[in-house]
Amino acid sequence: MGACALVLAGCAPLSQTMTDAAAQGRSAVETASLALELEQHGRALFGVSATAFDDAERELSDAARTVSEADVATDEERTLRAETRDAIRAGLDAVDAARESMQGLVDADAAADALEAASARLNALVQAGEG
Repeated sequence: MGACALVLAGCAPLSQTMTDAAAQGRSAVETASLALELEQHGRALFGVSATAFDDAERELSDAARTVSEADVATDEERTLRAETRDAIRAGLDAVDAARESMQGLVDADAAADALEAASARLNALVQAGEG
């Protein structure tokens, strides 16, 4: 079943692949945002935020890999791939900022703003792909 899914995924149009990667990234960023919010309000259990940041980073890295491995045939597809790649990169940077805010290296409010901006950017790509 897994091999069959991989074969079918390889046949998906590029726009669907980019939409799926953006959705995966958006979910990861929103998870990190929730973890940061819980930390800011003192409601996170020990280690939960670090695990959430690790998981978000892993999901974003997987999405980035999917995007970078996608073949493009037109300038329009190349532009879409670049936009998706850049939005996922912004998500990774925002998750890094959230993690660093827990160490006092970055202002937590600035990290929260970065997560919100990354989520909005990824969401715009998802909505454009679904619309």
